[in-house]
Amino acid sequence: MWRVLSCALLMLAGCAGSKAPAVQDLVTGEKLALFKLGSLRGTRDGDRLDVQAMFTDSSTMLTTDMHFAVGTPTTLESGAWKWTRNNRLMTGTVTGRSVTFLGGQDWPPSIGGTFDLIGPDNTATYRVTIPLTELKTRLRADPRSTGHL
Repeated sequence: MWRVLSCALLMLAGCAGSKAPAVQDLVTGEKLALFKLGSLRGTRDGDRLDVQAMFTDSSTMLTTDMHFAVGTPTTLESGAWKWTRNNRLMTGTVTGRSVTFLGGQDWPPSIGGTFDLIGPDNTATYRVTIPLTELKTRLRADPRSTGHL
């Protein structure tokens, strides 16, 4: 009995894996452990999903606006990010490393994944990780028509 219980606990521990930080600095390696996913909202319209994710450490806010093509698989079509940090505005584009999408038209969709934030020199500057999260809050307007969320 103890052997079975021990095996089960080891299997559960192995499945847990290490949790990726919400925001990683890929250039300097600065520790950004205080950053958490502050809010995630989005709207699905047919085969399109528009999402805004905000990461915060309580003093600054990193915002990503992403537009997904829902399909098999769901892919990130385009994205942009902005972050005012140390009195300097940083901006760039977002690329998808991995995307997880669940949900149909009848209930709120869920989105998660890992995304690279591309800086002005066209290299990955930061990486953000969004745990699979249900989009309970809708975006107010179609970001494609206004140019922003």
